[in-house]
Amino acid sequence: MSLAQWTYARVPAALQTVLLNAYAWGVARHRYGRPYERMVAEFLEHERWTVEQLRAYQAERLKVVLRAALKSPLSRERLTKAGVAPDDIRSPEDIARLPLLSKDTVREHESGLMTRTRPERGWLNGHTSGTTGSPLSVWYDRRTCVVNNAVDRRQKAWSGMPADAWIGLLLGRVVVPPTVHKPPFWRANHVLRQVWFSSFHVSDETLPSYLAEIRRRGLEYLEGYPSTMYLVARYLVRRGETLPLKAVFTSSETLLDVQRETIEQAFKCRLYDFYGLAERVIFAGECEVHGAKHVSEDFGWVEIVNDEGQPVPAGQAGYLVGTSLHNVAMPMLRYRTSDVSAFVLEPCPCGRPFRRLRNVTTKAEDFVVTPEGRVISPSILTHPFKPLHGIAESQIVQDRPDRLTIKLVPTARLPEEEVAALIASLRERVGPSMKIEIQEVSSIPRERSGKFRWVVSTVEHPYRLSWDQP
Repeated sequence: MSLAQWTYARVPAALQTVLLNAYAWGVARHRYGRPYERMVAEFLEHERWTVEQLRAYQAERLKVVLRAALKSPLSRERLTKAGVAPDDIRSPEDIARLPLLSKDTVREHESGLMTRTRPERGWLNGHTSGTTGSPLSVWYDRRTCVVNNAVDRRQKAWSGMPADAWIGLLLGRVVVPPTVHKPPFWRANHVLRQVWFSSFHVSDETLPSYLAEIRRRGLEYLEGYPSTMYLVARYLVRRGETLPLKAVFTSSETLLDVQRETIEQAFKCRLYDFYGLAERVIFAGECEVHGAKHVSEDFGWVEIVNDEGQPVPAGQAGYLVGTSLHNVAMPMLRYRTSDVSAFVLEPCPCGRPFRRLRNVTTKAEDFVVTPEGRVISPSILTHPFKPLHGIAESQIVQDRPDRLTIKLVPTARLPEEEVAALIASLRERVGPSMKIEIQEVSSIPRERSGKFRWVVSTVEHPYRLSWDQP
């Protein structure tokens, strides 16, 4: 835990709000403002482009990224071996000569993929969740950060959400310490017009205060992980209540049909699911037609390949491959993900020129239930694992309400300080009454289907879903 986090957790709620807004002010200066507004306007204009205009734009952006990639030792080597030069690019398909970039390569050669020996001013470092392995460390330049927010804003505009609307967030930040047992379980970010609700305090006992605050503030939009939003929606449905909103946004987990149905029933509005990656190579979201996700073709170039890395026939499922069209800090060229989807062959009735993806299969896990009855989404628990290095795989197992076993498959000896930091960060989220045990193992078994479950719980609770549901 950093000094800032330590301080934040120990000051009164009013001062926490001040600190949150000070942090948001810094974020707004870096990723919003006039550059963001110009980018949003530009990207909204792209919706009216022809496919030919989009392909030309992609080719020009690829040239920019490839020129930057020549300053990266590993990317320069890959481009030279493949015989790919920036000026050779006439269409985005021209980079297909490059071999795929694997997660292991990114993990092992982070500095070799960077275009500077040291991060420049304005660069940001991000991490993947690392649920099926060691997290990846990725660097972004400022333009990439602005573009990422612009495509997110465009997707929200498709729902009809105004740019100045307030939104309630149930995501992974620890905005309220787990030692707090009375409301408010939220903090207001006035700079970005967001209300951060704690995802770590959700329970049947606390949800009435959450819902009362949403109603009091007149919030019409909510965003969260599907599993967390399902918890809130299921609570309403079980009581025969509704909380009418204008839109709900979900991401970061595979959205199950039962979750969508329950959320839309409880909030009397449509749900807009979107897909993005910490690697910043793919962004896709639902328009007002729903049914599939539009690829943000101006954000990244997307391909779908089979197990051998070869392109699949049109409409067939395979692994998503993404190439950033903007990141010149750490160019990700033909990065192969572990997520599976397929392109929809039929054009969307909305008329936008972007290709569409079917539902993306990422991960599906159980909830963690604390001794106090709080139900915690698995996506929230990915955050403590992000700073770890030297972990091939990890898994959280809960066999009773007061105990978590953390299984780690190390690639090298784990530093004691990293293990201690992992335990402290998990305890910050699940509370002090949860016993946390670290167990080093040689491997983690798969399900009979071959799938990997990152969170396995045998604890009964009313929010359990069938893990095998398509």
